[in-house]
Amino acid sequence: MSEVRLPRRGTIVAWTTQGFPPGPPYLGPTGKDFVPFGVGLVELRDGDEPVIRVEGRLTENDPAKLQFGQEVELTMVPFTKGDDGAEIVTFAFAPVGN
Repeated sequence: MSEVRLPRRGTIVAWTTQGFPPGPPYLGPTGKDFVPFGVGLVELRDGDEPVIRVEGRLTENDPAKLQFGQEVELTMVPFTKGDDGAEIVTFAFAPVGN
């Protein structure tokens, strides 16, 4: 097995919005604190060559602002707070230029 560095940018192949809290082992906000979020299948490329497709959270949850083929870049976003009050972050893909 060897380490492979993946590109940080890719394009949206498919997407949807998650309008309800996921089931276990999800530890994020629930109930009135839950905010719907986008989920996308993103194709990471090295130049013109596809490397891999990954599913991940999107920073955008407005369907009017998401489109197939849209360029996105990996970032980190706040997710929830731990039992000790410390912020927990997660990875997400953000539209390029936003």
